[in-house]
Amino acid sequence: MSHVVREALRDAGISQRVASTETGIPLTTLVRRLSGRSPLLVTELAALASLAGVTVSELTARAEQVAA
Repeated sequence: MSHVVREALRDAGISQRVASTETGIPLTTLVRRLSGRSPLLVTELAALASLAGVTVSELTARAEQVAA
């Protein structure tokens, strides 16, 4: 899932630093989450999806396609 969120942010032109500031997720935590070193919390996923202009359902569907 982390790679799908990373791509969504990139596609929206949003840097990790901006995502951190806008969502309140500390940058070091966000970097760990988006690298897959620690799991995304549901609240973080929802905030990042909203910031990227997509829904959690869209991100989940993308992640399922990649996994298939």
